[in-house]
Amino acid sequence: MRRPGPALLAVIVVLAMVLRFVATLVLKQPLQSDALSYFTMAQGMAAHGELVDNFGQHVFYSAGYPLFLAPFFVVFGAALPVALAVNLLLTTISVLLVYRLALALSNDHQAGLVAAVIFALWFPGIWNATVLAKENLSTPLLLALALCAVGVARGGTLVALVAGLLWGAALVTGGSALLLCAGVGLALVLLWRREGRVLPAFRSGLCFLLGALLTLGPWLYATDRMVGRPVLTTNAAFNLYIGNNPAATGRFVSIADTPLGKDWNAVRERLGEVANSDRLQVAAVQWIAANPARAGELALLKLGYFWEPNIPDAADFAASRATASIRLIEVAEYLVILVAGLMAFRSRLIARDDKWIIAAIIVGFWVIHATAYIIARYRDPVIPLLIVMASIPLAAWLRKVVGHAG
Repeated sequence: MRRPGPALLAVIVVLAMVLRFVATLVLKQPLQSDALSYFTMAQGMAAHGELVDNFGQHVFYSAGYPLFLAPFFVVFGAALPVALAVNLLLTTISVLLVYRLALALSNDHQAGLVAAVIFALWFPGIWNATVLAKENLSTPLLLALALCAVGVARGGTLVALVAGLLWGAALVTGGSALLLCAGVGLALVLLWRREGRVLPAFRSGLCFLLGALLTLGPWLYATDRMVGRPVLTTNAAFNLYIGNNPAATGRFVSIADTPLGKDWNAVRERLGEVANSDRLQVAAVQWIAANPARAGELALLKLGYFWEPNIPDAADFAASRATASIRLIEVAEYLVILVAGLMAFRSRLIARDDKWIIAAIIVGFWVIHATAYIIARYRDPVIPLLIVMASIPLAAWLRKVVGHAG
């Protein structure tokens, strides 16, 4: 197939950036909650090399996103516009990765362009770019890891090293990336089957582990120095407890509404990050052991909530009819992407092995969320994979329609 000119892809990149820039100007998101914590961490890292959030914690919030922001703060200054400009950079990277992954799965440049356009118009992607959210970094990392996993199955040894680096970076950016390695693991099995001998897969597997070690090793050493133990984050136990306690619903509930909410701040400050994290983990595990049926029910609810459309309610319309109306468009967009993306797994235009790899990554990212709680934006990094899958049969259908029209 004749390759479309790079100018078309450049136009799509500009479209994605303009939409997000305009949304930033219109929404004027306040610097609060998680966004304030990420900003404070990046600001401290840029100013004096210390990673501390606005609550005085070192590694409660996942550090990948603020660590990515910090060098830009050093060069351009620690300011919100700088961070939002970095989000636009990450948008550009994501658009290019969406295009490249669709091309890798289909050998169809037009499918890549269709995927890039859909991603540019994807409402949650536009929204996330207007705030300091780790999903801005998690998304390109997940896309790049999926692209590398496909490359590993096709015999790439160096690409396995890159996959390991990306997986480590994704883990530092968010613990939900833990099971993304399932896609690479399956790719190694498929490589073994294709080659008919174990050595190529074994060599690529070692490269993957080496890459992960090169990323995670320095971070674990740093956390050991900061909090006295090598940990990815002290947030994982908090999330586990919020999702598994007598007040748990499957969605986020305030720590104040849980049994450990009494004197929360005083106890947290007295124990410190690690000891408080241990306390939360013990409480969550004990509750799960004592209430296995309820814990299992909550896990199933979370798996359902993960894919539930983010439909605005009456309170949302009362707060802003315009914003709620846009969210209705987002719901329609999401449902089309979800259905078309899942249906694409039946398409003959995508190789069976590639389908299995993408499916393993999606399932790995989905299943890990059954352990904690669900917020709608938690699924955002994995939706571009469905966009990529849907774009391939859609591009073929569009060519057929245009051909008949001509």
